[in-house]
Amino acid sequence: MIRDLALAAKASCSSEDQASLAPLVLHLKKLAELAGKQGLLALEGELAQISDPFFNLGVQLIIDKVEPENVQYILDSDIYYNHSNGRELLKKIIIREGLLRIQAGDSPRNVLICTRVFLGKVADSAFR
Repeated sequence: MIRDLALAAKASCSSEDQASLAPLVLHLKKLAELAGKQGLLALEGELAQISDPFFNLGVQLIIDKVEPENVQYILDSDIYYNHSNGRELLKKIIIREGLLRIQAGDSPRNVLICTRVFLGKVADSAFR
């Protein structure tokens, strides 16, 4: 998990923006379920549905069996050097966290918990 107060400040956004990212957290959980049942290569079938370039890149790196440290480095580099702010930055941070946990073999429940934490006080009902 990225622990950088300056980055966290740049990622701050409205409650509405945070709530709008709940489907992303659920999508990451779904990918974790798929990877857990069928393996990481099964994620290749999901690429066509992922229009976000950052998300797509991360999934491609995992499918290509890039070492976890390198995946982290590539995603972190994009986060730090591509000048995202607010909702877009928060989205990238959530994607990064979720994909690294999927690659590590974490359970879907853990992926949900560890990505949801970035969304502050979004209602529980948004994650069902």
